[in-house]
Formats: sequence, C-alpha cells, structure tokens
Amino acid sequence: MTIDIDSIILGDNQFFGVNHMSHERGNVTQEHFKNIEEIKKVLFYAIDNGVSGIMFSTHPAIYQITDMIRADHALRDHFNIYVNVPYVTKYISMINTMGLFGTIQKMLEGKSYLDKAGYVLKSLMNVGTKNYLQIANRLIDAELNPFYDLKVKSIFLHNALTDLALGYKMENVITSYDSYIKKQYGAIPAYGTLNYPRFSQFLNDAGISQSLVMTAVNKKGFLMNPGREAVEAEITKGSHTVLAMATLASGSISPEEAYDYVFSLGHIKHVVVGLSSKHHADETFRILRRYLR
Repeated sequence: MTIDIDSIILGDNQFFGVNHMSHERGNVTQEHFKNIEEIKKVLFYAIDNGVSGIMFSTHPAIYQITDMIRADHALRDHFNIYVNVPYVTKYISMINTMGLFGTIQKMLEGKSYLDKAGYVLKSLMNVGTKNYLQIANRLIDAELNPFYDLKVKSIFLHNALTDLALGYKMENVITSYDSYIKKQYGAIPAYGTLNYPRFSQFLNDAGISQSLVMTAVNKKGFLMNPGREAVEAEITKGSHTVLAMATLASGSISPEEAYDYVFSLGHIKHVVVGLSSKHHADETFRILRRYLR
C-alpha cells in the first residue's frame, strides 16, 4: 500500500540558503530569495508545471512565506503543505538565549491553532510533571503556528529527532508522535531519517506499518547510511512509502543521471525537489514527467 501524497513535492532549502555541499552556493540562493516576490515566482512556476505539494521547515523566516501564501487565494487553495518539524538549529539558538519558556512564548507570536493562555499553562504543568512527551506535543503545536488556514497534508518529524529516538530505542516517542499528529491535526504522520534500513525496522518493531518516510536516495550514496546498497535493499522491500530527498546530492549530480538512478529502484514514487532557477526547473520537470504521471 502506498500512502496518498503528491508525487513531486517542492522543497524549501533554496529559499533559506541551505546547501549541504557548498556554503557559498547556499549563500547565493539565500540572497536571491530574500525578495519574497522571487519565492512567489517559483511557486507559480511550480503550479504551471503541475506541482501541488510543497515542503517547509519551520525556519524563523517561514512566517513571511506562509503569510504570502495565505494572502494569495491561488497559492493557498492549490498547495498541499508538508511540514518538517522542528527546525533544530533555531531551537538550539533560541533556548540558549531565552530559555525554554521564552522560546515557547516567542513561537506563539501570531495566530495559533490553540488558545495561547491555555497553551502556556499546559506547558508549565507539563514541565512540572516532567512529562517530556506532552512537552514535545506542545512544541509541535508551536512549530505549526505559521501554517494556520493552510492545507497541511503531512507533518514530518525531523531526522535529528527520529534518529535520536532510534539510537536510544525510544519507541514511545515515535508512537506518541504518530498518534498525536493523527488525532490533533488529521494529518499524515511522517518521519525523516538518515538511516533508512534501521529506522524502517524500528517503525516495524514499534507496530507502525506502512508509514511515510523521507530519506536520502541518490547515486553517490550521499547521506545514505549505513551505505547505498543497504538503503537500496530496504527500499525494495516496500515496507513503507519512501519520499526521496537529496536526489541530486546537493547539485553534484545532474537531474538526468539522478532520476534515472532513483526510479530504477522500482519502489520510489515520490520525490522532494529544489528549484533554484527557471533553467534548472525546466530540466527537472522535463525529466520527472518521464517517470511520474
């Protein structure tokens, strides 16, 4: 069984200057997309090419983008939103400078899914009882504040946390997250990982079958742990729906070569793509149309 999500999902790394191979290249794209109108152009270009899914991390600048989408009916009504939580770097920085409660209050700026006063009260109570699973749920709620009134299709738990839970064999973290996302948001609970073989088995052991998992899939084996062959073997089992990321290995593989490899595996039906220029987008969509209808 394959989970019903978009075949092509537009990623947001280019909007925030994230490039795992080159900081210089990342800085160039970040500077370009400081102008919100440039991001808007990319979104409409994606629509013109039949893309209806977009993934966002909860980067500190995300409010500017989600406000722009909400203000434009064509964008708001068209896109399914896939959210990757939390933005780990942001939390480390915020907690270091303003503490846990200051971080929570900062995250609550603007409209929320929840009543703000009730939210903070619950958070204080949960800290008092040291119920870390409930604290995690409250922080997820805070992370999702920017996406109110948008069509949130799926919520991914960041690979930094899923792989931490994997390392410490904390199945309760995963089962709690899975249940909370379904109950609270009616969205598809999903997971990122940089070790798909181990995490796939971890999900099975936790009694969570046929999940949505985002992991690196590329010809160079970039971010594919413990190795490309092991990831390929696990993918062919078809235990979970795989959303392939890092397919171009941060731009070090051409789209032609990258997607020829990805789709040769036979069990990949969904990819995250980044579009940094119209030329790059034209080439990417042309190739993807061969494989994804």
